[in-house]
Amino acid sequence: MLKKRSHDEEAQAGLGWMFGPRGIFAAAIPDFEYRAAQLQMAEAVEHAIATGETLLAEAGTGTGKTLAYLVPAILSGKKTVIATGTKTLQEQLFFKDLPLLARTLPKRFVAGLMKGRANYLCRRSLRRALTETHTRPERQRLVKIQKWSSATVRGDRAELDFLADADPLWDDVAAWSETCLGSACEDYDACFLTRMRQEAAAADILIVNHHLLLADAALRDGSLFQVIPSYATLILDEAHLLEDVATDFFGTEISNFRIEHLVRDAEREWRAAAAAAPTIPTHLMRLADASARFFRCFDFSEGARRLRQEALEGLVGAAGHQLIQHLTLLQDLIHALPGKPEGLLGCSRRAAEHAGILRDFLQPISRGIDARDPRPLVRWSERRGRALVLRTSPLDVSAEFRRAILESAETVVLTSATLSAAGQFDFLRRRLGVERAREFQAASPFDYGEQAILYIPRHLPDPRERSFLEQAAAEIASILELTAGRALVLFTSVEAMETTHRLLQGVVPFPLMVQGEAPRTQLLDRFRQDVASVLLATRSFWQGVDVVGESLSCLIIHKLPFGFPGDPVLEARLEYLQEQGNDPFWEYQVPSAIITLRQGLGRLIRSGQDRGALCILDARLLTKGYGRAFLESLPPCRVTNDRDDLRRFFGNSVIGQLGN
Repeated sequence: MLKKRSHDEEAQAGLGWMFGPRGIFAAAIPDFEYRAAQLQMAEAVEHAIATGETLLAEAGTGTGKTLAYLVPAILSGKKTVIATGTKTLQEQLFFKDLPLLARTLPKRFVAGLMKGRANYLCRRSLRRALTETHTRPERQRLVKIQKWSSATVRGDRAELDFLADADPLWDDVAAWSETCLGSACEDYDACFLTRMRQEAAAADILIVNHHLLLADAALRDGSLFQVIPSYATLILDEAHLLEDVATDFFGTEISNFRIEHLVRDAEREWRAAAAAAPTIPTHLMRLADASARFFRCFDFSEGARRLRQEALEGLVGAAGHQLIQHLTLLQDLIHALPGKPEGLLGCSRRAAEHAGILRDFLQPISRGIDARDPRPLVRWSERRGRALVLRTSPLDVSAEFRRAILESAETVVLTSATLSAAGQFDFLRRRLGVERAREFQAASPFDYGEQAILYIPRHLPDPRERSFLEQAAAEIASILELTAGRALVLFTSVEAMETTHRLLQGVVPFPLMVQGEAPRTQLLDRFRQDVASVLLATRSFWQGVDVVGESLSCLIIHKLPFGFPGDPVLEARLEYLQEQGNDPFWEYQVPSAIITLRQGLGRLIRSGQDRGALCILDARLLTKGYGRAFLESLPPCRVTNDRDDLRRFFGNSVIGQLGN
């Protein structure tokens, strides 16, 4: 008869020698806590790698999922690519988690990091920029970049603390694909991209991001070359973001800026090559004029707008076809040059690519919303300042994602703290084309019943009513009095955020910060340091925000994060689902909003010592039939609509602070 093993013996079996209460991590890592769910997830990942299966793994905040997938991936000895949705997690994995495991695990491994090519310096572009006219401050920054280029190993712009995130100077020296000469470049052997790819080829564990992974899939699909080396295991962290990224990469885009950059680069390359072709500068002027005429046809206000077929006919179509002719002629003129300088050949390829994208964009299609077509599309425009982008986006990426990503490796693991809606993975499976997969779910180890309270004020009007913004701002002010500030307020639109900010200024006695007034990292640093402060933010702060401790004691959700009604892709996607006989509200809008809401609420409790209030200012949770689906997906904590319960939750200590 087999003797039943004790809890400790169970924990020490298999991967328990790493994750168990008496395992290597417990001995080597300060403050390491044994978490049964972490060990169970690691075992699920280990099994998937061993059997070559697809795994859907949802692990709540605090589970420790990064170590749970890193350890079995390393121990397997198989080439593994890990793709993240945010640069923050990518850098955490490479600069924190993997060095920790390199010091702790008995198995040696090599790790690599790949970012999108726009993050890296191009030596050739830098030399060219140094010969051109710039303002004195720009010249000084270029000289600093030149000095840095001779000392840096990676050539990663993240190392440049003197260069602002939005500094346009970097665009002139970055390693853009449009200006890359590849192996024909004199700097090919010393190129930072060449070095990055060599390191990636030698790595056992390679960290990339979703954008690079999808860009690589698009290149492979076009029968070009691969950027990411072949791999056996693919782990997709922050997998709830993948449909949006795939929608971008399986679509196409053309913009006035891309044509302007082509004209600028072609003129530079013509001058550098001293090509005896006087017709090229003249034609570039005509190309620039044709581009300006075409894009002026879309004289729209800021934001996104859906483009139906009638909007692309008549004068718009005629101007577009003239632009295509000018792009094609540029290609022909360059190919007629003797010697064909490599830099100009690159411009010729870009001209052909732009012409092809524009030709497809203008072509009449019956498939925009057509259930008979296997790849329904929507065409739309987006204006941001002087930039106008024309896009074609697929409404269903499931088949392409399955073929390009899910079938690219022996094992694929999709993981996040929020993959399910109402406890089911059905939404993610449908949207990403996941057919056969094992499922793993682990709730957060935090005790939400003790650590949190959920407050839903029933007295507020429906968020779609005009009076909502003003009444919600008054409710926020009342909540902040009880919490002594210490709050993150999340909105679904910039307009609602800015209006609320104006309404709260001078009303609440706490430092108010609003997204956009400073870079994201600076805002979060100030929010952490000034404990009483209040930060108002929109969608980009609904995830990737990790503020442990008292500074984030209250999380306020302005309203349920249903998709923006003016989003052309969402509008077309809902129409397409309805034409297929589906219920777009229950099958798309509700589960999508649930996952986004769960991401937002995950910002509050980040450790076993955190304590705070979740406040959702949307009474539809209590009054609408779909409210139950949202509530069943939220952490198991006390729910109240009585503000006095909030007062009792925070206690007299907070009230005392207000009087100091």
